[in-house]
Amino acid sequence: MSKFIKTAAAVVVFGAFSTVTMAGGGHTPPKDPKPTPVCNEGPCTGSIPIQVIVPKRCELKVKTPSISLKDGAESSGQFLVGANAKYNLMVDTDNRVGSKSTKSQAISGNHAVGLTVETTLAGSSSVIQLNDQKTNIAPGNNGWNTYNVLVKSDSVGISKPAGTYTDKYNIRVSF
Repeated sequence: MSKFIKTAAAVVVFGAFSTVTMAGGGHTPPKDPKPTPVCNEGPCTGSIPIQVIVPKRCELKVKTPSISLKDGAESSGQFLVGANAKYNLMVDTDNRVGSKSTKSQAISGNHAVGLTVETTLAGSSSVIQLNDQKTNIAPGNNGWNTYNVLVKSDSVGISKPAGTYTDKYNIRVSF
């Protein structure tokens, strides 16, 4: 055999051996999850699944910036909750009296004026108590629910010093 043919044969043999050696080195090429369709005649078809993930969202619109009332009077406020899933609602005041109630107090120094704070979902007569989380509330029309807040002050007359007594109404929406 000529040197040329021997050299060519050696290159082919050693090249194949090196390919086998490298292929056995533990690297496995990734498998195609779906084999590519082979179409000899007619159309080839396939598909790609599409998903749109919309996370839960909520918005809180406090329509009433503050509630001011006189001794023995009442006043109201309103807020809206917008959500794209069932939500939980907790309303409370900074100076709530009792665990789950509608009682609170406005404070000035060491003095307090009693308050009754009633929250209702528009169209419902059920009062949502302070510090009593309501769960799985369905979003309303176009995703919005309207809540009304009625605050009544105890009549204290001259039994309390003159001044401004304060409390704060807090709203928490969660999923």
